Amino acid sequence: MKYIGNKTRLLDFILQSMKESEIPFQGNFFDAFGGTGAVGRCFKENGFSIISNDIMTYSYINQYVNVFLNEMPTFEKLNLGTIEDVIDYLNGIEGREGYVYENYAPEGKCQRKYFSNENAKKIDAIREEIENWRKRELINIDEYYVLVSSLIDAADFVANISGTYGAYLKIWRSMALKPIKLKRPEIFSNNMQNYIYKEDINELIFRVSCNVLYLDPPYNARQYSSNFHLLESLAVWDKQELRGKTGLRNDINKLSKYCMKKESLVAFQELIEKAQSDYIVMSYNNEGILHREDIIRILERKGELKEYTKEYRRFRTEKDNEHRKYKDCGDKVTEHLYIVKVYK
Repeated sequence: MKYIGNKTRLLDFILQSMKESEIPFQGNFFDAFGGTGAVGRCFKENGFSIISNDIMTYSYINQYVNVFLNEMPTFEKLNLGTIEDVIDYLNGIEGREGYVYENYAPEGKCQRKYFSNENAKKIDAIREEIENWRKRELINIDEYYVLVSSLIDAADFVANISGTYGAYLKIWRSMALKPIKLKRPEIFSNNMQNYIYKEDINELIFRVSCNVLYLDPPYNARQYSSNFHLLESLAVWDKQELRGKTGLRNDINKLSKYCMKKESLVAFQELIEKAQSDYIVMSYNNEGILHREDIIRILERKGELKEYTKEYRRFRTEKDNEHRKYKDCGDKVTEHLYIVKVYK
């Protein structure tokens, strides 16, 4: 999944920096801004029990499958067979016009081009079937989230977007015209108890203690609730009345202070002051709302600070043009990794 701030390409850098800082790879690892779950999954595979949090529902569901679960559920009550059989059944469902078709397809009432007509109808049919199974208690919550997560990933793969759902493309990208196909999620077991939350991190931080606190807050003013609104609609399936050309949801309660210039510094300072951990590891790039000097000042109050940097290609959601401007020239940004050994 293309995702603002996704750390998949930086996982080796984070792992190596933590090892150089002699952080013990044991105990619990708290991924406070979970996003796609890539970081939580990585450290689940590297010796930690995971605590993960994100305010967005689609992220929570993805982390439920990739972080919380340690084994694939059985889907016994469905009497369709294994997870592979269930996925095959859903992939074979005939599409039908519904909420996704009407709101996100060109021939629907809103004429948006997020999905082809056929893929939109297929998503409707699959999502309704999953919901009906849950209402009839034919699947439990583990099984429900496995299937919804699979559908969200598959829908994202064929979405007619350049990176986020802030806008759809006027011309169809080749992947958007391929038939949608669900795949079996891969679940890794760390043989430990893992925990996930869907809360405002500045409220949750008071209640969670950990060995390693990993922070990857939003860098800029692009709210995830508006840039990934379609995935949220598939996750919660509340069939909201959408607004505007791009079909935005009413998710004002999911706005992040870390995307707001006037509130981000106060929120960050409060978060660090209330953190209960042995180590703090924070990812942030050189184009973020928070200034490096403020980050260093606040973190140094908490403990002994080390800083690591890595240059990488920026996340893009559109082709370059004369109207697109970045803080620095070129196609590179610098990731700063701050590692704090907390004073006792």
